[in-house]
Amino acid sequence: MEYSNTSSDKPYIQLICNPYEHPTSVNTRVTIDVMQKDLSRDDLLEVFEGFMKSMGYHFSENEYIRIEEYN
Repeated sequence: MEYSNTSSDKPYIQLICNPYEHPTSVNTRVTIDVMQKDLSRDDLLEVFEGFMKSMGYHFSENEYIRIEEYN
């Protein structure tokens, strides 16, 4: 994935996970700013998978997010 931001420093997409409001949780917010506007679907899925991992979700070696076509 190649980064190229030709428009501005304003994010095109923001993925935000706010702190879980529970006394035992860590008060942490996860934010991913996607600056590039012309990401492919596969690149965007890769970004989302990274976002999920940063939230604590685990993917084994043979698991990934994909688009599946239904007939």
